Amino acid sequence: MSLIRLLSLFSVLTVAMPGGLAAESEPARYPGLREIRLVTDIEAVRPGESFTVGLLLRHEEGFHTYWKSPGIVGVAPHIEWKDLPAGFQPGEIQWPAPQTTKMAQLTAWGYETDTCLLIPFTVPADLGDRESVTLKARIGWMCCATSCHPGWHEFSLTLPVHRDASAPVARDEEWSAIFAESRSRMPVAAPAGWQFTAREVAADSIQLVVHAPADQPGVDFSKVYFFCDDNQVDSDEPQRVVELSGVPGAVLTFTRPEFAPEKPKALSGVLFHPDGWPGTKSRWIIASAPW
Repeated sequence: MSLIRLLSLFSVLTVAMPGGLAAESEPARYPGLREIRLVTDIEAVRPGESFTVGLLLRHEEGFHTYWKSPGIVGVAPHIEWKDLPAGFQPGEIQWPAPQTTKMAQLTAWGYETDTCLLIPFTVPADLGDRESVTLKARIGWMCCATSCHPGWHEFSLTLPVHRDASAPVARDEEWSAIFAESRSRMPVAAPAGWQFTAREVAADSIQLVVHAPADQPGVDFSKVYFFCDDNQVDSDEPQRVVELSGVPGAVLTFTRPEFAPEKPKALSGVLFHPDGWPGTKSRWIIASAPW
């Protein structure tokens, strides 16, 4: 077979094969992280159409990174976007629900399994005569086991501009599946009728009171765990759960750490139940109670 025919066949196969369409930064490897990179699940950006960038974290066995509120130890991943194309606006990081983990002997909140943080991007309606766009970011993180390894790395990924409105932008099956898995781990709103109140017991002790609807099917509140999203709860201290008397619900009592924010507007975070929450398809619901 001639070289020209081989090149022609390769070109056809490249167009026809699924996957391999999305932009990916070059992967990096650091202590505790076998892979970290920026990715998207789209082939191209189109004027006015939002898309999602993922920060992929693949851990070495025994290591973890941290949730947005790591507890009393650790540092959450941080993204500094640099020289973004005009009109491109990143949203807030969307954090999959955390798990408890150990930094040496201390309990913290983070991720031991492979995790992809999601960042929505708004695209301007007018991209001028751009043929492509490049997103640059400086990523910081801390990866820990019995010891901690902070790191920084600069990533960039480039996407072509697609202006054909007659067909949808193609998506990469592998990255779309990873994004979907991350979204399945995002906390959801509490079911209708659930209410939360917060109260201070002492300078170093606070409570979250969970009120379920009167007709709520039985929930074993002894299995519930609360991840606070702004360091008002000491992650290394046990959480005490006492069911309400005569009505469905529970009182959760926490230790407040010394470095807790002084005047928070609310006690908020994620309530985890290993059996899932009634009325949802999730094990994680958002709980927020104004002070």
